Amino acid sequence: MRSRIPRQAAVGDGLNHAELESRLTDELVSVVGGARRRALRDGDRVRGVIRGSAVNHGGRTSGLTVPSARGQGDVVAEALRDAGVSPETIGLLEAHGTGTSLGDPIEVEGLTRAWREHTDRAQFCAIGSLKSNLGHLEPAAGLAGLVKTLLAMEHGVIPPTLHVTRPNDHIRFEDTPFHLADRPRPWPRGGQPRRAAVSAFGMGGVNAHVVVEEPPPAPARTGTVQGPHLVRVTAADEPTVRTLAAAYADRFDAAHDDRETADLCHTANVGRSPLEFQTAVSGRDAAELAAALRSVAAGALPIARVDSALTVEQALDGTVAAGEPHRHTAVVAMVRAGYAHVEWARLSEPGARVTDLPTYPFAARKHWHTREATTPSSPVGTAMAATTAGIAEPAHDTAAAAGGGPEALRVEWRPRELPLGGARPPRGSARLVTADTALRAALTALLREEGAMVEETGLGADTVVVVNPPDGQSAEPADLSAFWSELGSLVKALPAHGRLLWAGHDGAAVHGPAGRGAERARSEHARLSPEAAAMAVAVRAACAESRKRCAVVDLDPADPADVRARQIAAEYAALLRGPDVDTGTDLLPGTTAAYRRGVRYVAGTAAAPPGPSYRPTGDGYYLVTGGLGAVGRHLIRRLVDGGARHLGVIGRSVLDEARAARLREVAEGAEAAYLPCDVADASALAAAAHEFGARWGRLRGVVHCSGGVNPFGAMHRRPWSDAARVVAPKVPGSLNAVRLAQKEGADFAVLVSSIAGTQPRAGRGLVDYSLANAYQLALAERENGSVTAATAHAWPNWTGTGMEADASYSAAHSLAADEAADAFLAHIRSGGAVVFPGTASTAAPPQAPAPPQAPAPADPPATPAAARSGAYDEVTEIRTVIAARPTGGRNHELMRGHVRDAFVHVLGEDPGDRPLQALGLDSLVIAELTAALERCSGLTVDPSLLMRAPTAAEVAAGLVAAVPEGFQAPAEAARSTGRVAGADQQVSGAVDDQRVSGAADDPRVSALSALLHPLLTRDRNR
Repeated sequence: MRSRIPRQAAVGDGLNHAELESRLTDELVSVVGGARRRALRDGDRVRGVIRGSAVNHGGRTSGLTVPSARGQGDVVAEALRDAGVSPETIGLLEAHGTGTSLGDPIEVEGLTRAWREHTDRAQFCAIGSLKSNLGHLEPAAGLAGLVKTLLAMEHGVIPPTLHVTRPNDHIRFEDTPFHLADRPRPWPRGGQPRRAAVSAFGMGGVNAHVVVEEPPPAPARTGTVQGPHLVRVTAADEPTVRTLAAAYADRFDAAHDDRETADLCHTANVGRSPLEFQTAVSGRDAAELAAALRSVAAGALPIARVDSALTVEQALDGTVAAGEPHRHTAVVAMVRAGYAHVEWARLSEPGARVTDLPTYPFAARKHWHTREATTPSSPVGTAMAATTAGIAEPAHDTAAAAGGGPEALRVEWRPRELPLGGARPPRGSARLVTADTALRAALTALLREEGAMVEETGLGADTVVVVNPPDGQSAEPADLSAFWSELGSLVKALPAHGRLLWAGHDGAAVHGPAGRGAERARSEHARLSPEAAAMAVAVRAACAESRKRCAVVDLDPADPADVRARQIAAEYAALLRGPDVDTGTDLLPGTTAAYRRGVRYVAGTAAAPPGPSYRPTGDGYYLVTGGLGAVGRHLIRRLVDGGARHLGVIGRSVLDEARAARLREVAEGAEAAYLPCDVADASALAAAAHEFGARWGRLRGVVHCSGGVNPFGAMHRRPWSDAARVVAPKVPGSLNAVRLAQKEGADFAVLVSSIAGTQPRAGRGLVDYSLANAYQLALAERENGSVTAATAHAWPNWTGTGMEADASYSAAHSLAADEAADAFLAHIRSGGAVVFPGTASTAAPPQAPAPPQAPAPADPPATPAAARSGAYDEVTEIRTVIAARPTGGRNHELMRGHVRDAFVHVLGEDPGDRPLQALGLDSLVIAELTAALERCSGLTVDPSLLMRAPTAAEVAAGLVAAVPEGFQAPAEAARSTGRVAGADQQVSGAVDDQRVSGAADDPRVSALSALLHPLLTRDRNR
């Protein structure tokens, strides 16, 4: 039972709400009820026993606020009958006691009428009310009175009712069983348990009464307590874990004996909810535990973010110190690694009880909106910043293309110095990752001048500074596997408050290709490294995904090491001075800057007008890669409508009858041929082009649509082997497609890309997809030429078609498929990178991509140290304290897809690996999610599952466990289908190289979902 308490001053005669309104503040009172036998069995601290209770309504009276003496007397009499006790055994009556001249006499009259059925004794029971202490607490009044009564029984003292100078003139207490509690009085037991009664009456006539009794004495415990002991500390963030550890240490210092120490450990481990961050310590007695907890508070012991997917073998990668108890030492190591599935109750001492322990130190922060609106410095200052620099939120007031098509933008770099002055950045620790010894020496000295403690190993450093050297590889494209592994390790190792500064070279072409400085611009574009640009965007996407602050800086390799060191040090100081980001909200995109000849530039945008007019011709042929996918088919149709008569289509799929029929339909009016081909294989692509050329002549243009996307997931748990499947068609595949077009003298090469390659928020959960698309955008900037125009189109979500980025981002950045196809033709020869920000979708709330058709990869193999025979006997021993993990397999993956769809439907985004507690789900949202889950899964869903499960994956596991035998889930296709705007056919599943997802226009969308989704979208994009 829980309710809000408005804290207010006590009043004399009744309650004047208007006078008290300015003094209201919120507190919370909670009373947990349960079966007495179960509470005693579990070692819970029992504060009282409910002997009986009753609720009724007083019926009609002369006014809404006028009580009924008969109704109140009836509810008291019924509660006494339910309790089966005589009122003569009750020593305290906690009255509702509004303090009004009318209400109090009516209440005493009803109480007296009920008690006179059992006794004629006078003034043997004290009567009082907490309202003289706190005022009228409205919905919380009854619970507050109950808490007062329980404390009075516990201390054996009847507390006084404050501010009573004389009794109410309309109450003759000498004729009642009650006397006024006007001073503290001892409360002896008299051979029986202390008993009390509590009344609470609602303004509209609802009456409640309860009879309570002090708990029976706890049974005596025998035997001795054998150490060692283990204590878990868990909180919503890392600083709070350390604060709570310090409070725990003080409490352990006050423990009287080993039994109390065991009770404290049991309370910390079992009686506290698991939150996002955790650590654990062990010790032989209270003194050792207190010392270890103070080490946590001082930052000397590690704290981990909970990782629900972590296995025991992964967590125990190492050795246990000799001579320490294996089970406790192993559990401590697991908890500090982030392991989430320990059965803590099994670690408690037999007979351990819940006792008093410091409560949670809630953050003392204000959350009132006081931020003033800012005025952009230029018409496009708040528009998207495209390509390698990343983008900010779109302005949408920039003029669209002259032809009235969707808004199109280009990157434009502008000089902007870092703000001067400001507070000195907070002292912190930094780790440098660079192979340049001269740069390391200069940067180390500068960072120390800024107050940083530069660490050699950097384990747990507040900030990691990575300087990627200029690309000296001759092979193209460069191998990105080492970068992927390094970034995953860096992000995972960063503490909750950690920051990442990434410095690269040749990842941006700052100066435009024409006008003043054209020679320098051509040199910059020729040096542009698409791999460096892709790394920069991937860094920002990975930090956005894990909610870490970051800065990405592109340096001029012509600058000497000491100059670049000063630039990095300045960005480091700016990064530390920046505001911390609430982990419950979207991360700010982070800083992106470039230095050229000592000048600092930042990315803005400018409107991108349509390119030179181009009309497809019937002479020669057009090559479309990934042309059997939904996007490819749309673009084929546009080429045919524009005048193309010969189309060569390639893809990795075998052309079955269904795909052949779709190809014939979209290419109606032209001749189309299909060849299976992997575009990442340059020789295979050249062979296919040769075959098409022998048939139709000259290659006129290439449209590269091939691509794929993995299921949403954290990048540090995605092996490169999985990411490579996304990268291959867009990195070597794009390079092969552009080089083929240049070799054949084609008019254009268009790379169908995504805004996931420009905006960090769009790449959360899809960092590999961001990496691949960012490469395409930079490649087009470098390879664009006067003969063959190389253009990369960074598309938002096509409503009902193609591959979506992060679902919450797609909801606010979408284009209708026909609108996008028109813009494709308008910008077919624009050259470079063109970004289409899109607008908020007017369709139904978007669904997340359908689950993969094959089961997700199994957990990574156990570490070598854990795999060796006999190397970790402790694993067997600690199995008794490890909870059963959710089973994987197809059923779990399908159910995870249902859960993802439900969250996207109601909240507008998939929570991914985020703790559900951090989402702030209230009862209305839980009801909506429950209804959405039942629609998606076809199961009856217990709403409490959403309150108990720590993550969405655990929700899916709970649903799988509840599936009855022989149950037939709704067809997967029914969940993942979407209707293409302007088309009659539906697109579903995975077709060729495009994984298709979309939001069906579901008529069952509730009014609440329809309301919440635009509100969430609006607030998210401010």
